[in-house]
Amino acid sequence: MTYKRAFWVLVVLLVVGAVAIRLLYQSSEDAHERMHAEEARAVAEIEALASLPPEQQLPQLRVRLLEGASVAVRTAAVEGVARLNSPEASALLRDALHDYASPVRVRVAEVANRLPREEAVALLIDCLADHDTVVRQTAITALQALRERRAVAALIELLRDDPNEQTQHLAMGALRALTAQPFYARYTDPPEKRAQARQQWLTWWTTAQRKYETATPQPHFPSRSLPAPNLTLRTLDGETVALRNPPKPLLINFWGTWCGECQHELPDLIRFHEQYAERVLVVGVAFDEPEGEQGLRRFCAEKGVRYPQVMGDSRIVDAFHLHGVPQTVLIDTQGNIRFWWVGARDFGTLERALHAITGSPPPAGTARG
Repeated sequence: MTYKRAFWVLVVLLVVGAVAIRLLYQSSEDAHERMHAEEARAVAEIEALASLPPEQQLPQLRVRLLEGASVAVRTAAVEGVARLNSPEASALLRDALHDYASPVRVRVAEVANRLPREEAVALLIDCLADHDTVVRQTAITALQALRERRAVAALIELLRDDPNEQTQHLAMGALRALTAQPFYARYTDPPEKRAQARQQWLTWWTTAQRKYETATPQPHFPSRSLPAPNLTLRTLDGETVALRNPPKPLLINFWGTWCGECQHELPDLIRFHEQYAERVLVVGVAFDEPEGEQGLRRFCAEKGVRYPQVMGDSRIVDAFHLHGVPQTVLIDTQGNIRFWWVGARDFGTLERALHAITGSPPPAGTARG
């Protein structure tokens, strides 16, 4: 009789536990659904503002762009501001380049050419000096479409200072379109041929620069930030990291071994960790690992990933409102998120962001990319 009673007590406990887990899961689902619904309503409100006179739209868009809690709302507000076609709108878009979230900044570069030409050109040339490689590349494409010769000097500087291969490829294509010079190499050409084309542009510029108006880009590093979630992460090796009190700047990469884009950026993250381990703590947070902790350990050993790893869970997803990987955040020593990138990023983007929050120059002789 005692064994039977114990059996039924165990059954009841298991059922209660299963119901509790389901309720917690359902609560998390409901929270995400509410968040999506709120974002959808806010975005619809921004779209509805188009029916108002511009002078009535601008104040409301300013509030959503500069104070909107959601990245989706702020990105939609960029779209709304760009349609206003006024000096005030241009100034507001320039201010949006101080946003910590990459989707907002990238969207500014994408819509800039809807502004009056002079404002568009000035904004896009500034975007060429942005810390984020994706913003730079978006601006190159837009300036080429505008056939803007005032961008030539800034594009030459990119060839000189930014060795990201895709950026250099786009810059040489834009220079060819803007100057009608023949120097070019395909992205698939050997590195030697690409380097030769780059040097031809730099040599040509030494005598041609007096024929072109120089517009010096001004970088706009993010000045707005977001308090990091009040979480403590536990790594696979048992170490703890408090997000609001990191011992040094903290770079968290949300990823998965199954994610192709995550693997694409992995060499840049490994290089960043190896080069800046004394200045920044790099931590990977892996989600939905098909082989669990052991599979993650094995993958990292095979790929040479030596920075700490954390198994992602619903607590982290909810705290950061994550909806996909890769995403990366850079948190300063005061516990504020200073940069948030959605999608893969290169070494140069991470390095420039670290320099922006620490003021420390890269090591002498660094080959930046």
